[in-house]
Amino acid sequence: MTDVVSAPDRPTGTGPSLPARVVGVLLEPRATYAAVADHPRWLGVLALTLVLSAAAYYVIMSAPVLQDRIVDQQIRAMQATGGAVSDQQIAGLEAIIGYLGLIYACGTLIAGPILVAVFAGILMTIFTTLMGGAGTFRQVFAVVAHSGVITTLAALFSAGMMAAGVEPNGVRPPGANLGIFVPMLEETSFVANLLGTIDLFWLWWLVSLAIGLGALYRRSSTAIATTFIGLYAAVAVLIAMVTSGG
Repeated sequence: MTDVVSAPDRPTGTGPSLPARVVGVLLEPRATYAAVADHPRWLGVLALTLVLSAAAYYVIMSAPVLQDRIVDQQIRAMQATGGAVSDQQIAGLEAIIGYLGLIYACGTLIAGPILVAVFAGILMTIFTTLMGGAGTFRQVFAVVAHSGVITTLAALFSAGMMAAGVEPNGVRPPGANLGIFVPMLEETSFVANLLGTIDLFWLWWLVSLAIGLGALYRRSSTAIATTFIGLYAAVAVLIAMVTSGG
């Protein structure tokens, strides 16, 4: 994480190409985000990340082993309410779960731009309206869209692991979460759920987004990243408490 308290003169021209920006987010985030802030183009990177993410989620959610575990989880949840689960209900549930890959892929393409816009609006409200920054919605939207390169890489990584036959963690697809370091723990324990919720790709994304916002608003990216990671940790603790039964 790098402090960004001042920024060099913005580049002139049209800015880096789409491939250069995608690679730059991974390898040279500060310079890349500074160029994105000066030339806030977002359509190409948003389309690329959404298509790749949709394909990755299709692979993940179409995996038979994951679908079987989701069906089992739903059956146990229905049985926990005290009601019997008929063969017809199970057949109907399996039919619906069978479309999860398509549902997630379409949902990513449809909801993705909306979520980026909402998140950009929240960040702009905080950094521009409340903190007096000079960033525009288009600039913040472009920064958020480019940070999606990291989350897309996470989805592709998970899809690749599923395709290679790596077992999911319960109903969670395999990924780069800290839970892989404690396979000896009970899956339903608080510690296992907490570590399983903390994903290294999402931490990378938060740092990358912080660098982008720091470059745009000429603020400390370290301070922004620390705040983001603190909020992420708090949410992870809450999720672990709920999923482990307290």
